[in-house]
Amino acid sequence: MGDYVLEDTHCYRADRHTFTIYVGGDPEHPVPGLVDGGSEPGVEYLMADRLSINLGVLSGINPKRPILIMLSSCGGHWDEGMQMFSSILTCPNPVTVLATKWARSMTSLIPLAADRFAIMPPAQYMFHHGSYGFDGLVQEAFTAHTELLRTREMMLAIYTTRLKEQGAYVRLSEKRIRTMLLEHMEKKVDVWLSADEAVEWGFADAVFDGNWQTVRATHKNTVRRARMLETLRTPIRVETKIS
Repeated sequence: MGDYVLEDTHCYRADRHTFTIYVGGDPEHPVPGLVDGGSEPGVEYLMADRLSINLGVLSGINPKRPILIMLSSCGGHWDEGMQMFSSILTCPNPVTVLATKWARSMTSLIPLAADRFAIMPPAQYMFHHGSYGFDGLVQEAFTAHTELLRTREMMLAIYTTRLKEQGAYVRLSEKRIRTMLLEHMEKKVDVWLSADEAVEWGFADAVFDGNWQTVRATHKNTVRRARMLETLRTPIRVETKIS
């Protein structure tokens, strides 16, 4: 086990012995402003930076050994979530995300960057438009509104890219998939799927069956990564009608 000590896992949320990273609310890093740590902070800058660092540390030890990310988070901020998404997508190691409690809101997007995404029963998958708040100058509001529309289109593009790869809607056009997703969100606001439904739709690759020997991806899914990278780099043009 070399210099491995148990405290490393609890302090840094990464196990160098098993190449496992734990992503979730960390009591050692409470979000400022929440009394006594408050409720689960979700995706924020501490979580995002810690994941990027841990991926870098493990890939520095061995860039080919499969990494397992145990994900337990309620979702959170867009920018920090996309930092986590891109860190996984560009990691040299094969990366698997296992959702243990749920994959909802921002944490429904992050696992789609992984080479393999498994979800535990009875964990659920949930996607929606998300929430938005703004406080600032009128001119800033125009810019913020435009950026909000851009992030919405990027979110839809990521979901669509995955559903065009696999699942029940793979034969639909990208435009039809996007419309279908919007229709579900407009009707239900929060669209909840069971673990099995998440696999049926094509978001998740597998429902975890308790076999720890087979849960990890053994190779990078280069086709999936290339498609996601292309999606991230495709220009998004939005029209605003604010006057």
